[in-house]
Amino acid sequence: MLKIRISHLLLISLLLFSLFPINEANAHSVLVEATPKDGEQLMETINSIELTFSTKVENGSTLYLVNDKDEEIEPTSVELTNDILEAKFKDPLKPGSYQVNWKIVGADGHLIENQYSFSIAEPEKKEPEDNTTQTEDDQNSATNKNKQNDDETETGQSNQDGEQQKSSNEQTKNDSEQSFLGNGIIIFLIIAGLVLVGWMLFSKRQK
Repeated sequence: MLKIRISHLLLISLLLFSLFPINEANAHSVLVEATPKDGEQLMETINSIELTFSTKVENGSTLYLVNDKDEEIEPTSVELTNDILEAKFKDPLKPGSYQVNWKIVGADGHLIENQYSFSIAEPEKKEPEDNTTQTEDDQNSATNKNKQNDDETETGQSNQDGEQQKSSNEQTKNDSEQSFLGNGIIIFLIIAGLVLVGWMLFSKRQK
């Protein structure tokens, strides 16, 4: 009978010891979600990291980054809200690879630390515009425009010269006609004067 009781006590003790580590493990905080995620490649830069755990995280929890040059980057502020740890950085993170080293104090008071990695891609480079072709087109357009203006100027000048020449010819013609008419009148007056003088002389002889 005593042996049976001892066996029962040993069995109960074994069960209790086997359950205790499991309950203790369940009380430990584990990382549930991360922004950015483990292994994620971001197309845009960020300036904050947010981690969500399975339990509430206590004061003393923090994180820091290590870039691909083995430089440590400390956050400017760390905010704890229940099970969320948010770390903010002064400047946006540059393109490259980063390792997040986090260390938290869980709800059970245990210190837990781990890490994961993410990366930020280089921004796409825009191809430079073909300014040469545009400049040549602008130059050709300007040349054609100047040539057109010159042609219009020459045409206008030619028309103006033609009109001036025509006006000059008409003026010369008018002057010639007036000169011819004036000369005809003078000749007519001379002839009339001669006729009048001859008639007067003839009249005197008849008397």
